[in-house]
Amino acid sequence: MKIVIVGAGSVGLHLARSLSWDGHAVTIIEQRQDLIDQAQSSMDVLAVRGNATSIRVLLDAGVQDSDLVLAVTNVDEVNIVSCMLARELGVPKRIARVRPQEYSRPGTPVSLAALGIDQVIHPELEAAHEVVRLIRYPDALDIVECADSRILLVGIRLTAESPIIGRALKDLTPTGEDLNFRLVGINRGGTTIIPTGSQTLAAHDIVYAICKAGNIDSVFALTGRVSPPARNIMLLGGGIIGRMVAEQLEVEKDRHLKLIESDAARSAMAAQRLHATMVVRGKSGIDIDLLTIEGIEDMDIFAALTEDDENNIVTSLFARHLKVGRTITLISKPQYMPIVQAIGLDAAINERLLTTDAILKHLRGGRIINVSSLRGIRSEIVEYRIGERSKAAGRRLRNIDFPEGVLVGAIDRQGEIEVAVGDSIVQAGDRVVVFTQEKHLSRIEKIFA
Repeated sequence: MKIVIVGAGSVGLHLARSLSWDGHAVTIIEQRQDLIDQAQSSMDVLAVRGNATSIRVLLDAGVQDSDLVLAVTNVDEVNIVSCMLARELGVPKRIARVRPQEYSRPGTPVSLAALGIDQVIHPELEAAHEVVRLIRYPDALDIVECADSRILLVGIRLTAESPIIGRALKDLTPTGEDLNFRLVGINRGGTTIIPTGSQTLAAHDIVYAICKAGNIDSVFALTGRVSPPARNIMLLGGGIIGRMVAEQLEVEKDRHLKLIESDAARSAMAAQRLHATMVVRGKSGIDIDLLTIEGIEDMDIFAALTEDDENNIVTSLFARHLKVGRTITLISKPQYMPIVQAIGLDAAINERLLTTDAILKHLRGGRIINVSSLRGIRSEIVEYRIGERSKAAGRRLRNIDFPEGVLVGAIDRQGEIEVAVGDSIVQAGDRVVVFTQEKHLSRIEKIFA
């Protein structure tokens, strides 16, 4: 497939790398020469310098012969106009990154579909959903839902008191249905380990386990991470993400929410739209005194969701210093992600990586149903459907020639969930959840298709 990507920021570059690895012919349109140089030096793509709202630039990029346009710049207007022009030039499918949700609301007088956009991705909405998931599972550093939320992949940091420290994975094999899981990956000091049965676990490892949704509490108990539900939650930042998180949490019982925002207009909007959240107007910048006065040390969770990465990191560190149960830190710069974990913060989310995942879910063809990148580990969780004539159908997993480092974690057979082992047999029509590195996706697709 020939794909034109408008914008070579962090989202565009990530998409270009993933899609070129999948074997697609990728062309990037970007105005900045340094970003074009970065793309062409690190991946097999073509690049055209210019503004994608120009018909000439689109024609130079070969849009008229492409199958898909992905408009993912930081400017909504550029994304919308480039998709409109792409439609007029005959491009079959257009996907755009657009921030305002008003375009997608029912009853809006002007829909993006009418403007030529087939699929809209809202970055803030993706980030808000991720924050809410992490609040609902306060012991998880990462949480991915598969098979219509019946299968979960969870990342958990092991403490020095964890009962499984020093034990080999083969000794942790579940003995009953109440503890049905498979440990598929380890992040140890920034290094990704795809474990074997003899692999032992160490303090401060981040372990990734696939389990049935109903067994996640047992997995937390096994690792020694059993926390009560989060009741007292402080949100720093009343922008779009902070407001959406509060709105989603307000419908849940026994939540005590406090939102802090320094901007007068944003705090007024939050107070108007939120009905069960205390909205506090703060000062601009980092206001440690206000956080203390508003009782940050009594919170179960502190989520720093401002547009300032440094502010979010510093206030999250302050919360950790006060022994707040859990911190969630919004990061816009991907290069900060490994730093956040190295300095001891709990969960960090990156709006741009979440946007990339959302777009790839719509793009990955063949039998791929879902794909999600994982924070702090160079692997992905992918959900496949087994084809009717797949050469994997009817075979035991141990007898399938998977690339090194690929693990099938779970099988969904018409709603019946099985956590996979070597003797598990996959059948045509099954949905399988696979832990893998991105570079292996095309090879796995050939096995399952």
